[in-house]
This record gives sequence, structure tokens and C-alpha cells, in this order.
Amino acid sequence: MKTRMLLLLIAALSVGSCRLAVSEKLNHEGGSVCSNSLELDYRVWLPEGYEDGAESYPLLVWFHGGGESEYGWGRKGRIGEIVHERVKRGELQPFIVVSPSYGAFAPVYRTGERLLLERVLPSVREKYRVNEVTVAFGHSMGGLSATMIALRHPEVFRAVVAASPFFFDSTPWDTPEQKTAYDSAYGDRFLARWRYEVGMKFDSRADFAGWDPFSLVRARQGPLGFDYLLTVGDKDSLGIYPHVQHFHEVLQEQGMEHEWYVQEGTGHGTVEALRLMDWLNDRATHE
Repeated sequence: MKTRMLLLLIAALSVGSCRLAVSEKLNHEGGSVCSNSLELDYRVWLPEGYEDGAESYPLLVWFHGGGESEYGWGRKGRIGEIVHERVKRGELQPFIVVSPSYGAFAPVYRTGERLLLERVLPSVREKYRVNEVTVAFGHSMGGLSATMIALRHPEVFRAVVAASPFFFDSTPWDTPEQKTAYDSAYGDRFLARWRYEVGMKFDSRADFAGWDPFSLVRARQGPLGFDYLLTVGDKDSLGIYPHVQHFHEVLQEQGMEHEWYVQEGTGHGTVEALRLMDWLNDRATHE
């Protein structure tokens, strides 16, 4: 009961944050695509002076966290404004940013993934001056989305940042002994809810394995196929740190090169560290 009440409180606070003003500094356009009544909303955020120039830009796909929306990149005082100010100072190159949303608490998967890859990204590339480079940045639930899609389609992104990704190496089909051992090793916060949601959305362990980051990594032969930066705060208030560290260790065990960055003294809000956009910027400008 306490866990459910906490989840409801977090949801209420997160949904409330969606009412925050969108930054007036950032230009954006938007739309939505549908398939069998399932909808993927998105916004496209354009660099300052886009309409007056002819140059092309790398594309950054921003996957928002739980409780947010396609407007999350452009919230006043948040990541989009921070990047905008750094671009103005010449610290970063400008990006065209597309921010998809499959729902406030739904990762971009199944139909959402198909709509993103087959309709939204091709449409953005056709309509806007996007060059050949596409990178991704996801936070929390968005870190799950970015990691899933990149592992399933490594040709899509040149580089991916997953900040405090919300995923666990556990399923509802584990034995009671396996669940107890995992909970004891990594902490049990949110795990009951995670297992419940996975069981509601997937028919079997095999079905889930096609989307689960841990299963995808263990089944993969060879390198990741994209540059990957995995980061988390060691003071994460949601208890995510040991699970993300475990994913880092699984990547190491599989011999998959990646960058591991623990943000010391930081909680769940890990997206504003300058190192993250610097890292993406470098990979968007160099072969």
C-alpha cells in the first residue's frame, strides 16, 4: 500500500510539472501520428535562426521521463534552455530536436517504436534540414526507451545517452527464490510494480526478451553498434543506482564497450550534467 501511495504521489507531482510554461526562447512545431487508435505525439525544436539559413543540423531524439510529455525538452529552465544558452555561447553546435511521447508513463515501444522509426523520423528528415547524424538522449523512462530502441535497431543512432534509465533485471516469470535474491542484492523499490506492469504488457518471458535491455544485451553478438553513455546519480532518490550499475556490469561481462559515468552526490535528476551534451556533441561532429 505504501509503495502504491508513493507511486501515485510521484505521478501527481510529475503530471503537475507538465503544466510548467514552455520556454519562449525555443522555437517548435509539432504533430502526431496514429495507428489503430494508438497515437505518438511529437514536437520538433528548431535552432535559433533556422529559418534564415541553409545549413543542415544533426538530429537529437529526446525521450522524456515518466510524467512528462513531448514538451519536456522545452520546459522553461530545463534541458532545452540550458542547451540553447550553451549553443549561443559557442560551446555546442545546434541540433534539431525531435521529442516523441507515447504517453506520460509509457515508454516508446511496440506501435510507438514503429510510428517513430517508420513515420516520425522519416517525416522530420524530409521536412527539415537534417544531416546524416542522429543521436538520442533519454532520462529515466526515456532512458529505457532510448536503450531499447537502440539495442533493437543499432543502425538508427550514432550515439545514445541513457541518464538514470528505469529498468530492472527481473521479470514476473522469475521464481520466488530468484525474485527474493534479486531484491536482496539490488533493492526492492518499485520492483513489485515493475513486474506487474511487465506481466500486463507482455505475454511471456520470451515476448519480453525482445524488449528487455538486459536480455537484448545478453543475446547480442559483437559490439553494441553505437556509442553508449550510461549515467546515474549515486544518491538516486528512486533507488535506481544499483540497477543501473548492474546493467553496466552486464555490458562489461558481454564485452560491450560503453562509457560509465556515476554522478557523485546527485539524485535522479542527471540530465543537466555538462558532460552529457558535450559527449553527444563530440559524436555528432566527428566520424
